[in-house]
Amino acid sequence: MKILEVVSGRGVNGAVVHSLLLARELAARGHDVAVACRPGAWIEYELRDSAIEVILSDLHRWPTDELRRIAALVDRRAIDVVHTHMSRAHFFGALLKWFSDVPVVATAHNRRIQPHWMFNDGVIAVSDAVRRFQRRYNRVAPERMRVIQPFVDLHRFAPPSADKRRIARAAFGIADSVPLLGAVGSLFKEKRIVELVRAFAAALRLVPEARLVLVGDGPSDYVLRVKTESEALGIASNIVWAGRRNDVPEILGALDLVVVTSAEESFSLVIAEAMAVGLPVVATDVGGVAESVVDGITGFVVPAGDGMRLVDAIVRILGDPPLGRRLGDAGRARALECFSPATQVGKIEALFDAVRHSRGTRTRDRQATS
Repeated sequence: MKILEVVSGRGVNGAVVHSLLLARELAARGHDVAVACRPGAWIEYELRDSAIEVILSDLHRWPTDELRRIAALVDRRAIDVVHTHMSRAHFFGALLKWFSDVPVVATAHNRRIQPHWMFNDGVIAVSDAVRRFQRRYNRVAPERMRVIQPFVDLHRFAPPSADKRRIARAAFGIADSVPLLGAVGSLFKEKRIVELVRAFAAALRLVPEARLVLVGDGPSDYVLRVKTESEALGIASNIVWAGRRNDVPEILGALDLVVVTSAEESFSLVIAEAMAVGLPVVATDVGGVAESVVDGITGFVVPAGDGMRLVDAIVRILGDPPLGRRLGDAGRARALECFSPATQVGKIEALFDAVRHSRGTRTRDRQATS
């Protein structure tokens, strides 16, 4: 198939990373793949030495010249399917259908009320929570929707050797025996890092040697709030501020536990990556989290806002290394089963093929009756 992936995110997040991995996997399977993205986007940089063609577009919708340009490109190259990621790309894809007869599939990486979703030929929901939302609020027909969770690069995200773990910890000045938990991602208010810091402070009363690694950055006012809270609680020296990093697999390999305290997660790629590395996960029960973390099997799922349950889950794992290893091993097995390119990409290909043939059938029917 000839596939055009349209990605509007300029920075790095789960949706953009998924787009990049999918483009590479589809190309490796023999498909002719191109990626349309905005100038200066992270994904453009990542594909600079790739055989995958990058088409630069600001994806503006008005005036319609850019829609017409991309539509002409789609028709000229006989693109079989356009696949969109993130809001600006989704709206662009929905409007593109007015200028070209190409079928459009959109992946819903989050839950937002946007009426244009119902006009897609296919919708991929990254969790059942997203599927229910799309059906209820955006009125997407159930026969056009599939739940397909994103996948992880299982070669990069794998259980580390003892030497790699030791080296990664040494970079933070942390001994191999120190209980180490971490949060990986953007330090936004929605990630509720302040709540994590408070829970960590409480956990230190029972596991006083523990350390917390915070990976990522965010708005300066919120980062300052987190730092101020840690100082007020007297635990600033127990926290490692790693900032934005490109070596996330190595950092995960240094940890004993990953904690996700988000207020909303349609699907958390960090959870899938942590499980692939063989780590237990403690996460709040929001969105699609409970579809990834099996409570009591691969980690613990706690009610959002329940600080006591969060502290208990952290202490249970950090205070019982054999339990953490059992949960981590089960997480790795689940990642191989549920978050592998071998299992997930084929489902996406099948949907692409279905919408392509469905659109072809509708086109032939219109031609026959005209």
